Amino acid sequence: MHAPRGCYARYHIVKDNNKEMDQQITEEIKNILGILRVRENESLSKHTYFKIGGPARLLFEAKSIEDLKLALKTVLEYQVPFVVLGGGANVLVSDKGFDGLVVKNRAAQVKLVGIKGTINKNGQGIKSALVWTASGTPMNQLARFTIDQGLEGLEFLLSVPGTVGGGLKINAHFEVERAEFLGNRLVSATLFDPKNGQKKNVAQDYFKFSYDHSTIQDTDEIVLDATFRLDAAQDKAVLWQKAMEGVKRRNAEQPIGIACSGCTFRNINHKDAIRLSTPNLTTSTGYIIESLGLKGTKIGGAQVSEHHANFIINTAEAKAADVIKLINLIKVKAKQTYGLDLKEEIFYIGDFD
Repeated sequence: MHAPRGCYARYHIVKDNNKEMDQQITEEIKNILGILRVRENESLSKHTYFKIGGPARLLFEAKSIEDLKLALKTVLEYQVPFVVLGGGANVLVSDKGFDGLVVKNRAAQVKLVGIKGTINKNGQGIKSALVWTASGTPMNQLARFTIDQGLEGLEFLLSVPGTVGGGLKINAHFEVERAEFLGNRLVSATLFDPKNGQKKNVAQDYFKFSYDHSTIQDTDEIVLDATFRLDAAQDKAVLWQKAMEGVKRRNAEQPIGIACSGCTFRNINHKDAIRLSTPNLTTSTGYIIESLGLKGTKIGGAQVSEHHANFIINTAEAKAADVIKLINLIKVKAKQTYGLDLKEEIFYIGDFD
């Protein structure tokens, strides 16, 4: 099983840009976004689940969609590198940090915007409802809201780290075999295009969702808000029970209470599972890594989890370089032993040369 990712994936660099983040540009950006709201040389290890990463040249917390839009328009105007960071899961930040503006998306809001059905005097009769949310809303918060409203479809997000914007970017999921994908319930979303500063409203099919992928990974567009359609549950208590069972499964199968960044690699495809005759034709990359004898392997402060081999954990002030060495070791062994080209789930922020 995979814990859904929770951040805006790779960082953005405006093309044809020769400007550097010199002090004049820095001061102008701070004046626009708010001198007291922009931090210089902020350690990104404080803002990721891995607890790894060097400093951001500038960091700004966007507490509303308007804040987020202002920050994005500002980096477009000044042509500086930037990244939008959500919950900070499934990213690895370079030990050198990020020489640009990191926008921490904390624009969190959820509300009902429409219902379908006829409500009787007992408040019953709703068939489905539309739920609107800002992109910086934690997926766990969205799950709790929908369950409290007696709406089913996103309960699998309970306790999942990360934000809605990042979740849509990678089509967050829990149990793939049950087709539990965030994108399944999306109706529409508002996107910001950092290439031209335009925003647009798009329907679900625009994203071309697939396993661990959506089209905005390729276009670099950024989610501002999203609307989901959910079904009315017959029994809210049963819905809560289902959600809590998912939490228990994750807690039993994945490392808990230690710094890590979710699954390191995507699962292998079904064709490779057949070719390799994996047990029950499992596509689990955790199984592959364990079968290579790499479970528990440690480099520096980074270690392949002994609990679930598809997780790399930070045991003792690990460096990004330690994680990279482990990732490369796993990829080389998987290629040599099984002919597999493993692909990372995590995304990289900063300079890794």
